[in-house]
Amino acid sequence: MVGGLTVQIARNAQVEKALDRLRAMGLKVDVLPEGDDVAFIFIQLDSILNLIGRQMKYPNKKVYFESPFIVIRVWRGE
Repeated sequence: MVGGLTVQIARNAQVEKALDRLRAMGLKVDVLPEGDDVAFIFIQLDSILNLIGRQMKYPNKKVYFESPFIVIRVWRGE
């Protein structure tokens, strides 16, 4: 409650900080509030794949989605 008013959970300070941390990781995040007490957080799959690719320092790799898996292909050479 702020000044007697209920704040949407999507606008809660802790939720906003968590969203900021996810975005700082390079993830594309969207929030869909459903009333004051429920919200859905969506993370775009391509941003997760990019995050994985950035964290892997091995140069010869490809990260992609092949339902139901995230696949990381690695190989030797050029």
